[in-house]
Amino acid sequence: MTPWGLDVDLTLAAKGKFMKRSRQALAAAFLTLGVMPASADVTWDWGGQGSLSAYGIDQDDIATDPLNDFGFAAEGKVWGRVKLIRDFGTEYGLRAQLRFQSSEAEFSNDFIRGAPDFVDEVWAYVQTAYGRFVVGLEDGAADSAGIYSPTVSELNRIDDPRHYPLQDPLSSSFTAFAPNGAHMRTDLNASGDAFKVIYYSPRLIGVQLSGSYTPELSRGLNDLFSGSDQFDQQSNIWEVGASYQGALSGFDVGLYGGYVSGSNERETVGKTLTVRAARLSNGVPTNFTSTAFTPGDLEEWGAGAQVAYEGLKVGGSYRVTNIAGAAGLADQAVGSPSVGCSVIAGCVLPDANTTVWGAGVTYETGPWRFGVNYVDLEEELPSFIDNSTGPNITRNLTQDAQGYTGQVGYEFDENVQIVFGYQHYEFDGPTGVCTAGSCDTLDADLGFVQTAITF
Repeated sequence: MTPWGLDVDLTLAAKGKFMKRSRQALAAAFLTLGVMPASADVTWDWGGQGSLSAYGIDQDDIATDPLNDFGFAAEGKVWGRVKLIRDFGTEYGLRAQLRFQSSEAEFSNDFIRGAPDFVDEVWAYVQTAYGRFVVGLEDGAADSAGIYSPTVSELNRIDDPRHYPLQDPLSSSFTAFAPNGAHMRTDLNASGDAFKVIYYSPRLIGVQLSGSYTPELSRGLNDLFSGSDQFDQQSNIWEVGASYQGALSGFDVGLYGGYVSGSNERETVGKTLTVRAARLSNGVPTNFTSTAFTPGDLEEWGAGAQVAYEGLKVGGSYRVTNIAGAAGLADQAVGSPSVGCSVIAGCVLPDANTTVWGAGVTYETGPWRFGVNYVDLEEELPSFIDNSTGPNITRNLTQDAQGYTGQVGYEFDENVQIVFGYQHYEFDGPTGVCTAGSCDTLDADLGFVQTAITF
């Protein structure tokens, strides 16, 4: 296996009456996958992982309401799989994974409703000589195809950390700090673990193609047949991906590219959002009403590469998305009928992009691993008019964020790992302050120790 151990997926697009037939076909496919011939022996396996991270935290906060200078994040996952192998090597299977997480370990989760939070993934598959077919709650084709920066810790990576104790100073209970939805992640995660159908081609001469289709942004089955369209919710999400994994002149090389598109199923014409920014006249943070717009159709693309030579790995990835902040798609109406665009975070903006890129290097010798990583985000916010100085001035501002980390890991064996690390975050938003009334700008330094056990 190449050092990243990732596969890739493909996607396309469609609308109208075809969608109704597609949803019926998905249901039929799901039932078909569940019909397993009785003549083959059924086998099963299972496993899991538990992890705990402890932090010392020094972040900007509010003098009247200081935050804790320590934190913890914990999670456990358990999975099981049942499968059977028929003549000619055809394999039928069903896999499910459950997760149990503290609030500080939920940052990487999507916002898609339809299944209990503890249900992570559930999918059925058929593996043949012509590729793998999957139906269920699983990452999309473009996301699964991804190749990113190497990292010592998957849990405390700086590019979409799963453990993230940085807290919003304006919240009374733990809420991850993500001003204007800013979430530094380079994977193409728009469809999350929503119900979908996926195809992975065989890997030939190092190349694999894949594609997926998500009819509705839901982790349940009821919405597939409800027939009701939600304001500004994305549906009919198609993904395509391509990757290469191979060896060139003694180097292990991985490359990938992916593309995602979706459709706004019920547009809100003349939509406005609140943009909080420093007033031109005196710099006081003020709520501005954005210029009216119509939330758009989902579109994002990304690419990545990784090169390994003996114990050294170098890599990076790049993503452009019209999901504001680059986190998951919004799936909750907050103070307005719009499910997909009540606030800036997670709204698909028609004329603004969020760009995220990251890079990293690791070195492994014996049980030791050393690594450094960097990630950068620029989020274009909705435009608005500021007339505080007299004339109407159209302003186009950004929410920026950067982070870097250094980590040292030690593996006692293949199932037990400990990691020590340092992380630094910088956020720079349109108000430029972190006070009791506004906070989109702060610096934070974190030191951590992480333990992880797999079984």
